[in-house]
Amino acid sequence: MRISLIFPSWFGEFGDFRDSARRVSTFPPLNLCIIASLAKKAGWETQLIDAHIEGLDDRALTERVGKFNPDLIGLTATTPFYHNAARIARMLKKEFNKPVIIGGPHVSYHREKVFDDGLDYAVIGECETTFASFLGQVGNGNRNPEVPGVMMTDRGRILYKGAAPILTDLDAAPLPDRELLKNDLYLLGTPHGTRRYTSVQMSRGCPFSCVFCASDLYGKVVRRRSIGNVIAELDSIVNRYGAEHIYFIDDILTLDRGYIMRLCDAIQEHGLKFTFEGSSRADLWDEEMAIRLKECGLIRMSFGLESVDEKIRKIIKKDIPMGSYIDANRINNRLGIETTNSVIIGLPGDTRESIRGTVRYLCAHREIQHVTLNVAVPYPGTEMLKMAERGEYGLKLIERSFRKFQRYGSAVMEVNGMRAQELVDIQRKALLRIYSCWWRWMPALRRFGMITIMRTAFNVMLSLVKPRSGGAESRIVNGAG
Repeated sequence: MRISLIFPSWFGEFGDFRDSARRVSTFPPLNLCIIASLAKKAGWETQLIDAHIEGLDDRALTERVGKFNPDLIGLTATTPFYHNAARIARMLKKEFNKPVIIGGPHVSYHREKVFDDGLDYAVIGECETTFASFLGQVGNGNRNPEVPGVMMTDRGRILYKGAAPILTDLDAAPLPDRELLKNDLYLLGTPHGTRRYTSVQMSRGCPFSCVFCASDLYGKVVRRRSIGNVIAELDSIVNRYGAEHIYFIDDILTLDRGYIMRLCDAIQEHGLKFTFEGSSRADLWDEEMAIRLKECGLIRMSFGLESVDEKIRKIIKKDIPMGSYIDANRINNRLGIETTNSVIIGLPGDTRESIRGTVRYLCAHREIQHVTLNVAVPYPGTEMLKMAERGEYGLKLIERSFRKFQRYGSAVMEVNGMRAQELVDIQRKALLRIYSCWWRWMPALRRFGMITIMRTAFNVMLSLVKPRSGGAESRIVNGAG
């Protein structure tokens, strides 16, 4: 039996920000790599196509799948790009008349709503405990295997046996199979130049409750892989696949201080050489830990600042003192660790004044050198979506097409009189204002490169030639000081 696993392309969806998205968002599809490991172990011949990184159009993708001649086709997609995955599913189903299975966070939340004439099965939640059983039954000719965690359609009926058991021991999951990827294509700009990279997940779950995050996908109980299991993967990545840089995609890299310090010890004991980055909370950061992580290769860290308005921070359940961000950035600047600070506009309770205050804060604090500024998106599974549907804190959901659920150049909510297009214009002008600070130029050049910055800035300025929101957004940004 054969299975084709496909990660659809999505670069074209980012509009003005497509160049910067290409520069920083080419993550390998780890979920499909895990599926590939499970399929191989179950005796299936496996093909994995990352149409995104390979730049494959529909024709090239169809030819690749046709040559492999699979018995089952699998796809994955996040919310903003689900429409593209569904389109590809319909296309391949029509071309090859093979069953199609789809998974990913969007599918896990929307369940039976995702079925259309191109889909036969949907993976709900984690699949490691039951997917091998599903493949075994399909391989034996059972087209309706009622396996926990897999939803299916049968003559118009939805069949679902319930959730699969949670994988309590992450070491029991197979390591992602990167052999099927074109690993040389995964490149990321770093302060040390462009590097071959991959991503690694060491834990699942988050104990915090930020309203914009679908944290219940993995639950609030944090599960961790053993240090030895992680080291085995890192050794394979570095010494077999030649990765120079690793992106740890854990929700909070430093949540367990003892764990991350023991990982540093193991990395050095095994002589593993690579640079890396990750995300954490500013109040879970200190100089001793930063020094230790840098010794093992840390070159970039991300913190979620979101908003400086204390009322809004309370609404979104961001219980981190603002001084922690200044302290964390100052530590990293002193150590030469590049630091990204994520900011969101259009949050519950946001006003023009609160956004003005955030922009003013970012322009006043030189310790904060790099900023990403997103428009709030009420993704499925988030408390913010429920707030928008209930009309709380000035939110109004005005767009239900998931292809519009993007953080850059798009807005699907209004908030306290700010319409969607006004929020988009504010985002563009605020970014130009924030990066007009001369002391941010060099960090931006190191991260994105001159060509990407010039293209993005040109596209953003071109889109603002004809203001469409009555000028209020100009007062917000230009009054930032």
